[in-house]
Amino acid sequence: MGHNYDLATHTYLDVKVLPNAVSSVVASTRENGLLAGSGVEFVGHVGELPNHLLYRIAKLGPDSDPQEDARTQHIVDTISALHGVVQVDVQTPQQRIKRDEL
Repeated sequence: MGHNYDLATHTYLDVKVLPNAVSSVVASTRENGLLAGSGVEFVGHVGELPNHLLYRIAKLGPDSDPQEDARTQHIVDTISALHGVVQVDVQTPQQRIKRDEL
């Protein structure tokens, strides 16, 4: 089942973790004092990929706000530092090209 994305109100993160670290990363992000009150929410897995976790961050302001960018980067850095995290990617909307437009 797919996730509903609301890119106007949230920033989404794809967190790739080592297969044996999924449970500990999820537990750490729920209990981590550095993320408490930051608006970070574990959404679930990315598609059928068991070691890709989807998180969302509630936006406090517009995308172009430097404070919002710094806050997002701080959260990405905090999650990246957790044991077992391989990579954190901020998900950005992309325009799909229709087949007849190629």
